[in-house]
Amino acid sequence: MRTYEVIFILRPDLPETETDALIEQMQQSVTGAGGRVTNADKCKWGKRPLAYRVHGQREGFFVLFEVEGGGEALRELERRLKVAEPVLKLLSVRVDLERKRAEKHRHKREHRAARRHRPVTGGPSAAEARPPDGPAPTGA
Repeated sequence: MRTYEVIFILRPDLPETETDALIEQMQQSVTGAGGRVTNADKCKWGKRPLAYRVHGQREGFFVLFEVEGGGEALRELERRLKVAEPVLKLLSVRVDLERKRAEKHRHKREHRAARRHRPVTGGPSAAEARPPDGPAPTGA
C-alpha cells in the first residue's frame, strides 16, 4: 500500500455544510476504490489567501487528505476532484518514499549520536591520562 497526500483548494464562499458534504463524498470515493483516508484535515489549513487569483478568487479553503491505497484509489479521487465545481486546485504527492527516506536518515543520526556518547574503552582513564603535578616543561 502506498501513502499519498492530496491537498485541494475549495471556493471560499462555499457554505460549511456543502464543504463537509464534498469532503464526505471524496472520502467515500476513496473507500469505494479500495483505499482508505487516514487523515482528513480541514481545520488546520482552513481559509487562506492565495498567491495569485485562481478562477477569480483571491482566497481559498484548503483541505488535506492522507490516503493509503493503490493507484486506482488516487486516480478516482483526482478524477472526482477535477470535475467538482467548487474545487479550484488540487495537488497529490506520494509520501511513503519520503517517509522511508526520512526514517533511514533519522536512524543514521541516532546511531552516530550513540557512537559519539559511548565511553571509550581500552585506553587510559582520565585520571591516568592527566599529567603529573609538577613544573611545566620549558621550551629550552
